[in-house]
Amino acid sequence: MAGASRLQAVPWALYEFLMDGLPAGTTILLRRGLTTSPGHFEKLTREIVRQSSHLEARWVQPDPDDGPGAVFLRDNAMVAAADLVLAFFEPHHVMEGGTGHVVESAVDQAVPVYSFTIDDTALVRVGDHDPGAIWQETVEAYFTQ
Repeated sequence: MAGASRLQAVPWALYEFLMDGLPAGTTILLRRGLTTSPGHFEKLTREIVRQSSHLEARWVQPDPDDGPGAVFLRDNAMVAAADLVLAFFEPHHVMEGGTGHVVESAVDQAVPVYSFTIDDTALVRVGDHDPGAIWQETVEAYFTQ
């Protein structure tokens, strides 16, 4: 799960997906820096996961021994460990920053990825890459308006 650093809310569809759309024992991987606090979006997502009785959250941090590319290597490893990547952006900042890198990494590694923008009134799907349409039906059930 990746959310742009400026996001201040989690869409209701994501709440429903986390509560009802994933099997018991699913681990939600959330990014955080080595010395910085997680973003607001990640904190909110973690609180939702804590409310569930069937999910767990795991923070994924850069390895300080990886040097200047540690954040990118963390993102690549996080994607490699994922079955699905959901990415959330602000409407005017799609595919920017680390969240954009997570999406690019998912495409490169052929991990299903769905990207959305979030604003005050709408959740809009802006792209996806899901070889074999593995997650298409589930994602569309929760994230299609």
